[in-house]
Amino acid sequence: MSDDSIVARWKRLPSKVKWPAGLFAGWLVLVLMIQISNSMFVTSSMPSECPEDSMNCVRIAHDGTSFRSDGLEPLRFNASKEEVISELENWFEERWFASVISLEEEGDSTILHGVDHTEFWFFADDVFVSVSCVNGAAELTLHSQSRLGRGDIGENHRRMVELSDDISAVEWSNDSCEG
Repeated sequence: MSDDSIVARWKRLPSKVKWPAGLFAGWLVLVLMIQISNSMFVTSSMPSECPEDSMNCVRIAHDGTSFRSDGLEPLRFNASKEEVISELENWFEERWFASVISLEEEGDSTILHGVDHTEFWFFADDVFVSVSCVNGAAELTLHSQSRLGRGDIGENHRRMVELSDDISAVEWSNDSCEG
């Protein structure tokens, strides 16, 4: 083995350099494995409810299917569907590791599907928001669910609190929601 080989240079490095480099490389490998796993479990349509006994799903809905909402109330605004969707898209755009995947019409509802990644490990969580017009107001159903694991350490609930608080703080136009 020559003195210029990568292994020889690595062996000459002081421990205070090897340990952080080794930890960083290990973290990088784990994050890469998480990303590969994330891509294998994509939910493409809004679930109608959270799985029974789930510890990684939160749902806030007007239809009685709320799950692990811990006091969060379903949202209803005097605004057009387009206005609400625009604010939701802005909410995703302003987050560091989030993006909108799709926006689709399903019957009388518009379904926004986004993905938000947790900090540090970058686990992907699917976030769905259904916007429907009911009696002239926009009603939202919120659903956030982790793709991997059995629990979420409260991340989905924190996200739903943040989304609910942020979207409730918007000054809506008081337009009637149609269609």
